[in-house]
Amino acid sequence: MQRIAEPDDTQLAFASLFPSLVLASSSPNRKALLEKGGCSVRVFVPDADESRIGRSPLEIVSSIAGRKIDAYLSSSAFDPTLPAIAADTLVHIDGRLLGKPQTRDEAVSMLSALSGRTQTVISSAGLYMPEIGRMVIADEADVVFRPLAEGDIEAYADTGEWMGAAGGYRLQKTGFSLVERIDGDWTTVVGLPLLAIMRASCRR
Repeated sequence: MQRIAEPDDTQLAFASLFPSLVLASSSPNRKALLEKGGCSVRVFVPDADESRIGRSPLEIVSSIAGRKIDAYLSSSAFDPTLPAIAADTLVHIDGRLLGKPQTRDEAVSMLSALSGRTQTVISSAGLYMPEIGRMVIADEADVVFRPLAEGDIEAYADTGEWMGAAGGYRLQKTGFSLVERIDGDWTTVVGLPLLAIMRASCRR
C-alpha cells in the first residue's frame, strides 16, 4: 500500500471535535497521530497494570485501556475540564495475541508469522469526556500483509521501528510497505481508533 498522507480527513475531523486533550500514553506514535490533525496534546504517562485479563482479545485490550484511563482519573494530574484518552493495541492471529516485541529476534518472528497473512488489529480507548464521564470503546481492523522475503523482514528489523509497536511494525513509518491493504480504520492500526472515539462521543 502507499504511505498515508497526513493529516487525512479523520484526523482533521477529530481535531475539530477535540482541539485540546490529555493523552494518557507514552506512545510518540499516538501523540503524532493527534498533533498532525491539529490537536493540542498534553501527555500523562499512566502507571497501570497491563496484565492480559479477559475471556477474549477484545475484553483483554479493553480491560488494559480501562485501567490506564483509571490511573489518570485517580491521579493528581486529572483535569476535569479536558477530554482524556488512554489506549492499548494488540494484534490477533491464529489464536495468538501479539504485543510489542522486546527483542529484534522477537520482532523478526512476529513479522514472519504475519507475512502473507491477514491479522486483526484491536485497539481500545479508555475515555473521559467532560459532562459525559468515563467510557471504554474498542475497534478492530484487518490488515493483510504482502508476502515478505527473509531479506525484507531482516531489512525492516534493522530500521528499529519494531520497538514499542504491537506486531512489530509502524504503519506511519516505513511499515506501510509491508502491508497489502487495510480493511477498516487505519488509525485503529496505528493504535488510536479515532473514528470509533468520534462515534462514541456523538452517541452520548
